[in-house]
Amino acid sequence: MVSKKKILLIAIIVILVAIGAYFLSNYQQGKAAFAGEHNILLLCTDPSENRPGIGAVDMAFVVNLKDGHLGNITKVYPGGLTHPTKQPSDSMRAEGLSVVYLHDSLWSENLEEGTKTAQEIVEYHTGLKSDIVMVVTPDAIDALIKAVGPVYSNGEEVKTSSIDFLREDQSENGATRGDAVEGLADGIKEAAQKNGKKPELISTALDQFNKGNIQVVPKEKFSQFITYAGISNVLD
Repeated sequence: MVSKKKILLIAIIVILVAIGAYFLSNYQQGKAAFAGEHNILLLCTDPSENRPGIGAVDMAFVVNLKDGHLGNITKVYPGGLTHPTKQPSDSMRAEGLSVVYLHDSLWSENLEEGTKTAQEIVEYHTGLKSDIVMVVTPDAIDALIKAVGPVYSNGEEVKTSSIDFLREDQSENGATRGDAVEGLADGIKEAAQKNGKKPELISTALDQFNKGNIQVVPKEKFSQFITYAGISNVLD
């Protein structure tokens, strides 16, 4: 667990994407849906691995919500985490898989099925049940960096693709994947604030959402949350 001050900013960015479209429409529905405590499962993917779906799950986080306000997060490292009962598909078996790992939960093109599998794996291994799943690709993060840059993570400017920067941070600086992602996310937020580019951050996130580089399941629950929580809770 980490404190609210160190909240994962990639999750914050994703939560912002639909504010402009939904803010005036479903406030009361959102208030009813997100009263109390809820969890968002954030899946960071790597599409470079050969598979039909959106990509391999490179890192996962469970983001806690309390009455619509963002709270603590839990890092979930995919390595070794398997589904307790689900059997791999024929195409997965053809690649030598005998169990369904969190890493491979988004294997198929059926995003709803894949996110459900990921939720079940995370709940089985951590006890944390999630209400929403957000899937973010490196293309989305690269676009956000470009929109608010220059972006610095742990004192170093991000000049390469986000996934290459994360790998370099791990190999050269000894950072864990979770810490590397958090450092980059903090850098994006700080750049948006320092450079006065919050509007660019939101419009770019919305564009990436529309392009499918950020995906949310279920969409209707997501819209209810952002209408209820509002922008002040996530970028202040």
